[in-house]
Amino acid sequence: MALTLAASNSRTVSLAEFVEFVRDNVDLRDIDSIATAAPMLRGLANDRELVVRHINKQVSNLFRGRVIASAQTVFLAEGENFFVRANIWPSSADVSNGRVYQDQFAYDVAHDHNYNFLTVGYLGPGYVSEIYEYDYDKIEGYPGEPVEMRFLERKLFTTGNVMLYRASRDLHVQFPPEDLSITLNLMTCTPEVMLRDQYFFDLERRTLMNCPPEADNSRRVSILAMAGRAGNADTLQLLADLARQHPSRRARLAAFESQARLDPAGAEAVWEAACKDREALVAHAARRKLDELSRG
Repeated sequence: MALTLAASNSRTVSLAEFVEFVRDNVDLRDIDSIATAAPMLRGLANDRELVVRHINKQVSNLFRGRVIASAQTVFLAEGENFFVRANIWPSSADVSNGRVYQDQFAYDVAHDHNYNFLTVGYLGPGYVSEIYEYDYDKIEGYPGEPVEMRFLERKLFTTGNVMLYRASRDLHVQFPPEDLSITLNLMTCTPEVMLRDQYFFDLERRTLMNCPPEADNSRRVSILAMAGRAGNADTLQLLADLARQHPSRRARLAAFESQARLDPAGAEAVWEAACKDREALVAHAARRKLDELSRG
């Protein structure tokens, strides 16, 4: 399950010190190794001026005409295959009254993460999170697919709490805090993360919903869909190569779909090739497409 870690540290850890510790001591692919960074992250949270210093930089950038990527994410530092950020969690009153535009985090939507991450409560009363777990390897990945999930706990994530979320295992739904709250996160971004799907879940029906549109795989699918509508002969060859070789199952399926759209006369051959794909998501979709073609 998502791990609540007993991490105490009375010392204030600098951002540079934390980044150095992770770089030199943490195996970002090993969940137990990531957990060893918990006391250091707790110590980083002892720097009570850390987030405001970076918010001030963002405010100052407005005078230089620079665009802020998100009002709810403050980038703090990065290393190889990881970065450190602060998340700003507006209260329910802030969101409902329009004082804050919720552009980054969806409250009340169950979702997983395709990366491991370590988080600490930094400021405020904290949000409530309902946490479940599921088995990523047992699902195909299509919207409406039934998902076996197990409720783990309902937790108020307050200042000083440290938790470790497991990639593509833990899913949760978050509810806005009573007052503005801030968390600090150690985010892992090893190369395989870019190929693993992230999902939204329908908890009432226990099914998958669409993948988040901002996820890497969703962006890839969007580009491939556009290529299927505005491509040429060169695009068709690129799509064929991607459909054979790309490591992401959703990208391969999107490439097959765009091939068939660009070359309707060859659609049957495209979907026959897709039936041989190693992933059930692609192969099953291909068989459905062939059935549709056969029915005319």
